Amino acid sequence: MAENIVEVAKQKQPQLFHQFMSLVANNELSHAYLLTGEDGAGQFAVAMAVAMRLFCTHVVDGVACGQCPECVRIMHHDHPDVVLTAPDGQSIKVDQIRHVKSEFTKSAVEGAKKVFIISEAEKMTTGAANSLLKFIEEPVGNVVTFLISKNRHLILPTIISRTQVVEFPSLSKPQMIAELKQDGILPSQINLLMAITNSRSEVDQLLKDDWFGQMQQAIAKWFSYLASGNLMAVPFIQMTIMPIVGSKDQQRVVLTMIISLFEDVLELKYGTLAKDDLKYPAIIDQMQKAATNWQSGQLITMLDEVLAMNNSMAVNVNFQGIVESMTLKILKIAKS
Repeated sequence: MAENIVEVAKQKQPQLFHQFMSLVANNELSHAYLLTGEDGAGQFAVAMAVAMRLFCTHVVDGVACGQCPECVRIMHHDHPDVVLTAPDGQSIKVDQIRHVKSEFTKSAVEGAKKVFIISEAEKMTTGAANSLLKFIEEPVGNVVTFLISKNRHLILPTIISRTQVVEFPSLSKPQMIAELKQDGILPSQINLLMAITNSRSEVDQLLKDDWFGQMQQAIAKWFSYLASGNLMAVPFIQMTIMPIVGSKDQQRVVLTMIISLFEDVLELKYGTLAKDDLKYPAIIDQMQKAATNWQSGQLITMLDEVLAMNNSMAVNVNFQGIVESMTLKILKIAKS
């Protein structure tokens, strides 16, 4: 593993990280925790950092070194006393929990403690969850269990009641931006993504198969037609935009992308849009042209028409029809 997971935990959740390190140092760890929050908020990293701290042979300033053989084995998921479980397909099945149960009953192989980390715990089948319950109720030996879930409401209440629930706050905007830059995401895409969501898992889903990049380019081309008063803006929706819009969630993302574009044009109109905040730099000339040619009142009316798409979507009006109707209205407003 190229990146030290202790550093990941420290960067994503500094406060929670240091709280857990203090619990370990004072021998105050509870036997079971439910770490809950959005994907990417650092739950797994913190759980792994605790495991590493428990077994590290060269603790530095109360934190696992990340370099000793014990730390390296844990980071590579190759330590007999750190048992990791994740969904096999769509769920965590009874057979997987049986394996966890068998490990619960064994003594630690190399240390005084055993650590169990169950990712996406909300995906346990009811049978698996019930099977796990009594071992959380009556832990055998020196055991600590981390259940990780992005939705605590999908966990059996009986399990929740027997764990210490730790809420992981979402990553801050600077943290998210830093992560995306590190992953090589284009600055303009990062600016646009930040206008849509603060969830790393949702960001990853949007970026999958370059869907987001394609849609960003398509909306930019569509706006270029709008800015020049070209009626091609209407058939372009059917020819280019609609073929890559699938789910209702994607429709709402497209709406947010369009709203963000018009907000940027409005900011250009008032000279308040910083160059580093551009979401559509490829069409800055067309945006500047629109900001110059369209009056403030026209721009605000156009934005109202875009925002009105929300109401139409709420009553299940055909999405293509909604976008085409909005496009025609904006073309008409531009001429008025």
